[in-house]
Amino acid sequence: MTVRRRDRSWLYDFTLEGHGRHRHAGFRTKAEACAAERQKREELLMGCKRFLLSDAYEMHMSATTMKPGTIDQRKRFWEQIEPRLGHLYIEQVDTSAIDELKQSLPDHLGPESINNRTKVVRAVLRFMWKRGHLQSVPYVPMESAPERYTEWYTEPERDRFLDGMFGRFPQWYTFFYITTRLGLRTGEVYAISRDRIRDVPPMLVVDRAVQRGHKDRPAALGPRKNNRVLTLSLTQDVVDAIRWHIKSGFAGPEFLFSKDGSFPTKIHSHARPLRLVQRALGLRELSHHRIGRHSVASQAATGGHSMKAIQAQLGHRSLKSTEQYAHLGKRAQLRIVADLEPSSPPHGTLTAPG
Repeated sequence: MTVRRRDRSWLYDFTLEGHGRHRHAGFRTKAEACAAERQKREELLMGCKRFLLSDAYEMHMSATTMKPGTIDQRKRFWEQIEPRLGHLYIEQVDTSAIDELKQSLPDHLGPESINNRTKVVRAVLRFMWKRGHLQSVPYVPMESAPERYTEWYTEPERDRFLDGMFGRFPQWYTFFYITTRLGLRTGEVYAISRDRIRDVPPMLVVDRAVQRGHKDRPAALGPRKNNRVLTLSLTQDVVDAIRWHIKSGFAGPEFLFSKDGSFPTKIHSHARPLRLVQRALGLRELSHHRIGRHSVASQAATGGHSMKAIQAQLGHRSLKSTEQYAHLGKRAQLRIVADLEPSSPPHGTLTAPG
């Protein structure tokens, strides 16, 4: 028994693997001794047991809900992190250890690529802190990366692109029409099926996305990002584009952009027609994400729409995410100058005071 009676008090006495033997006496009742023993065990298990960073990483990955593609990416990063930090206890991962990790990384990696590796370490340490194995999350220094200007299509460029796509690759026209009108992600556009389209009122339910595959696994349908259902109202032009796509025989029995219900492993069948049309028309070669989400948000912000409305359209949980997508064009800045014009500026007269 770990709790037993002594002459004038109760004693707890137990041995815990990895922590040695612990005994304490002086409790008036058996209940007090049992409660003290349980508390001591919890303190030892939660506060005194030391975890290696490699063990903490395995715990983090086993409990994660990240998408398969993100899991594959973190596994690749961990192959570079483990030789330097995997043998350290989580309490020993400090600024100097992170600096040694950065110095061991290949020279061709830029600041953002280095930050992607250190973010994995920070995520593991934060995971252990939330479970009571760390008193606080240690500071993980990040590299200062220069802010880059995000390119996007204006409305005239978008219209030129859609006209070119309709003439050269009509089977992909509706794919990019939905992209440039609704601002959906690549996987969300691929996952559009007929049963997700409502006729009265015109509406599209976005609750799924096609997740990229790997060499060991095919692409598959999964939940939308953040597991949130996005319901978008449709205008008549979007409905007409979808009907034209189905009437032309480009759609399958279930999905609009897959005739047999299967998807390419890397879901990049749209990339080739996108690149060819951009080169043929002399447009900037932007990715699907740039001509879609970035362009929709930026065109709406330049046109004077509120950030709350743009947030609802893109389905962001945080307004900060929307602000990273909405870039203002010259027209918005010019409109500010025009709105602040005086009603009757003095220099508008032909004569000046002598």
